[in-house]
Amino acid sequence: MNIKTLYKKLTGRVMHYLRADLQLHFLWSFFLTMFAIFWLPLVWLGIIGTIIKEGLDLWSKGHWSWDDFWCGLAGWICGIIFLSELFWY
Repeated sequence: MNIKTLYKKLTGRVMHYLRADLQLHFLWSFFLTMFAIFWLPLVWLGIIGTIIKEGLDLWSKGHWSWDDFWCGLAGWICGIIFLSELFWY
């Protein structure tokens, strides 16, 4: 198997399981959490933004997307890990 075929197969699987909208939720939550670099209480901004966004989806579309929530939560956790490495080590 050559590298181009392997790359196409890998990217096909990644885009199937980690769709662009899920990546957006991860990055949105991660970067909102990273605002805590300037003021530490903003560390909650990522998870609060995710919950508010899903609440608005529930209100406007009538359903709560757990995929979006879990990817936002993962982004928030990764943001906290990055902040802990930045501040405490």
